[in-house]
Amino acid sequence: MLVAPLLLVASIAHATDTTTLRSKLEAPDGWKEISRNEEKGVGTVVIRHKEIDGAPCLEGTTSAALAPDALLAASIDIPNQPSWSTWTLPASGKLSSGAESFDYYQVLDNPYPIADRAWFLHGRVVRNGAERGLAWEPIDPTAYPQVWGDVQKRFPDAVVTRVNLGDWTFSPQADGTTRIRYRICTDAGGNIPRWAGEYAATRTLPTNVGDIVREVTRRTRKSP
Repeated sequence: MLVAPLLLVASIAHATDTTTLRSKLEAPDGWKEISRNEEKGVGTVVIRHKEIDGAPCLEGTTSAALAPDALLAASIDIPNQPSWSTWTLPASGKLSSGAESFDYYQVLDNPYPIADRAWFLHGRVVRNGAERGLAWEPIDPTAYPQVWGDVQKRFPDAVVTRVNLGDWTFSPQADGTTRIRYRICTDAGGNIPRWAGEYAATRTLPTNVGDIVREVTRRTRKSP
Protein backbone atom coordinates (compact mmCIF):
# COMPACT_ATOMS: atom_id res chain seq x y z
CA MET A 1 0.00 0.00 0.00
CA LEU A 2 2.32 2.69 -1.28
CA VAL A 3 2.15 6.30 -2.31
CA ALA A 4 2.48 7.30 -5.94
CA PRO A 5 6.03 7.06 -7.36
CA LEU A 6 6.41 10.80 -7.86
CA LEU A 7 5.50 11.45 -4.24
CA LEU A 8 7.95 8.78 -3.12
CA VAL A 9 10.83 10.21 -5.13
CA ALA A 10 10.09 13.64 -3.68
CA SER A 11 10.16 12.31 -0.13
CA ILE A 12 13.50 10.58 -0.67
CA ALA A 13 15.01 13.67 -2.29
CA HIS A 14 14.20 15.78 0.78
CA ALA A 15 15.37 13.23 3.36
CA THR A 16 18.47 13.90 5.41
CA ASP A 17 21.64 13.01 3.49
CA THR A 18 22.35 9.40 4.44
CA THR A 19 26.13 9.83 4.70
CA THR A 20 25.75 12.70 7.15
CA LEU A 21 23.04 10.88 9.07
CA ARG A 22 25.17 7.73 9.31
CA SER A 23 28.17 9.66 10.61
CA LYS A 24 26.13 11.40 13.28
CA LEU A 25 24.35 8.16 14.22
CA GLU A 26 27.70 6.51 14.89
CA ALA A 27 28.97 9.44 16.99
CA PRO A 28 28.87 8.50 20.70
CA ASP A 29 27.69 11.92 21.90
CA GLY A 30 24.09 13.04 22.27
CA TRP A 31 22.49 9.76 23.32
CA LYS A 32 20.11 9.89 26.29
CA GLU A 33 18.64 6.88 28.06
CA ILE A 34 14.85 7.09 28.04
CA SER A 35 13.68 3.68 29.29
CA ARG A 36 14.52 0.13 30.29
CA ASN A 37 12.15 -2.56 29.10
CA GLU A 38 11.88 -6.18 30.21
CA GLU A 39 11.49 -8.35 27.11
CA LYS A 40 10.26 -11.94 27.49
CA GLY A 41 13.01 -14.48 26.99
CA VAL A 42 15.62 -11.73 26.67
CA GLY A 43 15.87 -9.62 29.81
CA THR A 44 16.47 -5.88 29.99
CA VAL A 45 16.61 -3.83 26.80
CA VAL A 46 18.03 -0.34 27.36
CA ILE A 47 16.53 2.32 25.07
CA ARG A 48 18.38 5.54 24.22
CA HIS A 49 17.38 8.44 21.96
CA LYS A 50 18.92 11.35 20.12
CA GLU A 51 17.73 13.64 17.35
CA ILE A 52 19.91 14.10 14.28
CA ASP A 53 19.13 16.93 11.84
CA GLY A 54 15.44 16.65 12.65
CA ALA A 55 15.31 12.85 12.40
CA PRO A 56 14.48 10.90 15.59
CA CYS A 57 17.00 8.12 16.24
CA LEU A 58 16.73 5.27 18.74
CA GLU A 59 19.08 2.65 20.12
CA GLY A 60 18.24 -0.57 21.93
CA THR A 61 20.88 -2.74 23.63
CA THR A 62 20.91 -6.02 25.52
CA SER A 63 23.23 -9.00 26.02
CA ALA A 64 22.73 -12.69 25.28
CA ALA A 65 24.75 -15.89 25.30
CA LEU A 66 24.56 -16.17 21.51
CA ALA A 67 27.28 -16.16 18.85
CA PRO A 68 27.73 -12.99 16.74
CA ASP A 69 27.74 -15.05 13.53
CA ALA A 70 24.41 -16.67 14.44
CA LEU A 71 22.88 -13.27 15.18
CA LEU A 72 24.22 -11.89 11.90
CA ALA A 73 22.74 -14.85 9.98
CA ALA A 74 19.28 -14.05 11.36
CA SER A 75 19.59 -10.33 10.66
CA ILE A 76 20.30 -10.92 6.95
CA ASP A 77 17.75 -13.72 6.55
CA ILE A 78 15.28 -11.28 5.00
CA PRO A 79 13.01 -13.83 3.22
CA ASN A 80 12.33 -15.78 6.43
CA GLN A 81 11.89 -12.87 8.82
CA PRO A 82 8.07 -12.86 8.47
CA SER A 83 7.99 -16.34 10.04
CA TRP A 84 9.51 -15.17 13.33
CA SER A 85 8.86 -11.44 13.51
CA THR A 86 6.26 -10.25 16.00
CA TRP A 87 5.10 -7.83 13.32
CA THR A 88 3.09 -8.83 10.24
CA LEU A 89 5.30 -8.61 7.15
CA PRO A 90 3.21 -9.66 4.13
CA ALA A 91 6.15 -8.99 1.79
CA SER A 92 9.84 -9.36 2.59
CA GLY A 93 12.54 -10.29 0.11
CA LYS A 94 16.01 -9.68 -1.24
CA LEU A 95 16.34 -7.74 -4.48
CA SER A 96 19.96 -8.67 -5.17
CA SER A 97 21.98 -11.79 -4.41
CA GLY A 98 25.18 -10.48 -2.82
CA ALA A 99 26.22 -12.21 0.40
CA GLU A 100 27.90 -9.17 1.95
CA SER A 101 26.04 -6.35 0.21
CA PHE A 102 22.47 -6.55 -1.07
CA ASP A 103 19.22 -4.65 -1.65
CA TYR A 104 15.95 -5.73 -0.07
CA TYR A 105 12.41 -4.59 0.64
CA GLN A 106 9.69 -5.19 3.22
CA VAL A 107 6.07 -4.23 3.75
CA LEU A 108 4.64 -3.84 7.26
CA ASP A 109 0.93 -4.50 7.81
CA ASN A 110 -0.39 -2.02 10.37
CA PRO A 111 -3.77 -2.26 12.11
CA TYR A 112 -6.52 0.06 10.81
CA PRO A 113 -6.66 3.07 10.67
CA ILE A 114 -2.85 3.31 10.47
CA ALA A 115 -1.62 2.93 6.91
CA ASP A 116 0.80 0.14 6.09
CA ARG A 117 4.48 1.00 5.66
CA ALA A 118 7.09 -0.14 3.13
CA TRP A 119 10.83 0.34 2.73
CA PHE A 120 13.40 -0.41 0.03
CA LEU A 121 16.89 -0.60 1.52
CA HIS A 122 20.52 -1.40 0.80
CA GLY A 123 22.10 -3.65 3.41
CA ARG A 124 25.78 -4.34 3.94
CA VAL A 125 27.45 -6.77 6.30
CA VAL A 126 30.01 -5.24 8.67
CA ARG A 127 32.91 -7.31 10.03
CA ASN A 128 35.30 -5.78 12.55
CA GLY A 129 37.48 -8.46 14.12
CA ALA A 130 35.10 -10.80 15.95
CA GLU A 131 32.33 -8.20 15.81
CA ARG A 132 29.54 -8.62 13.26
CA GLY A 133 26.83 -6.28 12.03
CA LEU A 134 24.36 -5.23 9.37
CA ALA A 135 23.94 -1.60 8.29
CA TRP A 136 21.22 -0.28 5.98
CA GLU A 137 20.09 2.88 4.22
CA PRO A 138 17.22 3.69 1.81
CA ILE A 139 17.36 3.19 -1.95
CA ASP A 140 15.12 4.32 -4.78
CA PRO A 141 12.56 1.52 -5.34
CA THR A 142 12.18 2.46 -9.00
CA ALA A 143 15.58 0.79 -9.52
CA TYR A 144 13.56 -2.45 -9.28
CA PRO A 145 10.54 -1.59 -11.47
CA GLN A 146 8.99 -5.07 -11.49
CA VAL A 147 9.02 -5.49 -7.71
CA TRP A 148 8.13 -1.84 -7.17
CA GLY A 149 5.13 -2.20 -9.48
CA ASP A 150 4.03 -5.39 -7.73
CA VAL A 151 4.22 -3.73 -4.32
CA GLN A 152 2.16 -0.79 -5.56
CA LYS A 153 -0.43 -3.18 -7.00
CA ARG A 154 -0.68 -5.39 -3.91
CA PHE A 155 -0.47 -2.60 -1.32
CA PRO A 156 -1.90 0.51 -3.06
CA ASP A 157 -2.47 2.49 0.17
CA ALA A 158 0.84 1.91 1.94
CA VAL A 159 3.30 4.70 2.70
CA VAL A 160 7.04 4.53 2.15
CA THR A 161 9.02 5.63 5.22
CA ARG A 162 10.66 9.00 4.58
CA VAL A 163 13.77 8.07 6.56
CA ASN A 164 14.97 4.54 7.34
CA LEU A 165 18.63 4.15 8.24
CA GLY A 166 20.21 2.04 10.95
CA ASP A 167 22.24 -0.98 11.94
CA TRP A 168 22.60 -4.11 14.03
CA THR A 169 25.90 -4.65 15.86
CA PHE A 170 26.83 -7.91 17.60
CA SER A 171 29.91 -7.49 19.85
CA PRO A 172 31.43 -10.45 21.75
CA GLN A 173 32.20 -9.75 25.41
CA ALA A 174 34.85 -11.13 27.77
CA ASP A 175 32.24 -13.08 29.76
CA GLY A 176 31.19 -15.08 26.68
CA THR A 177 28.02 -13.12 25.96
CA THR A 178 27.34 -10.88 22.97
CA ARG A 179 26.27 -7.26 23.28
CA ILE A 180 23.39 -6.71 20.84
CA ARG A 181 22.77 -3.17 19.65
CA TYR A 182 19.97 -2.05 17.33
CA ARG A 183 19.95 1.57 16.07
CA ILE A 184 17.52 3.22 13.71
CA CYS A 185 16.65 6.69 12.45
CA THR A 186 13.18 6.73 10.95
CA ASP A 187 10.29 8.98 9.98
CA ALA A 188 7.13 7.01 9.28
CA GLY A 189 5.41 9.82 7.37
CA GLY A 190 1.87 9.49 6.02
CA ASN A 191 -0.97 9.78 8.51
CA ILE A 192 1.26 9.26 11.56
CA PRO A 193 2.35 12.54 13.19
CA ARG A 194 6.06 12.59 13.88
CA TRP A 195 5.60 12.58 17.68
CA ALA A 196 3.26 9.59 17.45
CA GLY A 197 5.63 7.69 15.18
CA GLU A 198 8.52 8.32 17.56
CA TYR A 199 6.39 7.24 20.54
CA ALA A 200 5.42 4.01 18.77
CA ALA A 201 9.00 3.30 17.67
CA THR A 202 10.22 3.67 21.26
CA ARG A 203 7.83 0.92 22.34
CA THR A 204 8.31 -1.40 19.37
CA LEU A 205 12.11 -1.28 19.37
CA PRO A 206 12.51 -3.67 22.35
CA THR A 207 10.30 -6.16 20.50
CA ASN A 208 12.60 -6.01 17.45
CA VAL A 209 15.57 -6.80 19.70
CA GLY A 210 13.60 -9.52 21.44
CA ASP A 211 12.55 -11.14 18.17
CA ILE A 212 16.10 -11.69 16.94
CA VAL A 213 17.29 -13.01 20.32
CA ARG A 214 14.38 -15.44 20.58
CA GLU A 215 14.84 -16.65 16.99
CA VAL A 216 18.59 -17.21 17.32
CA THR A 217 18.01 -18.96 20.66
CA ARG A 218 15.53 -21.26 18.91
CA ARG A 219 17.96 -21.95 16.06
CA THR A 220 20.82 -22.62 18.49
CA ARG A 221 18.80 -25.13 20.49
CA LYS A 222 17.63 -26.83 17.30
CA SER A 223 21.17 -27.29 15.99
CA PRO A 224 22.82 -30.68 16.79
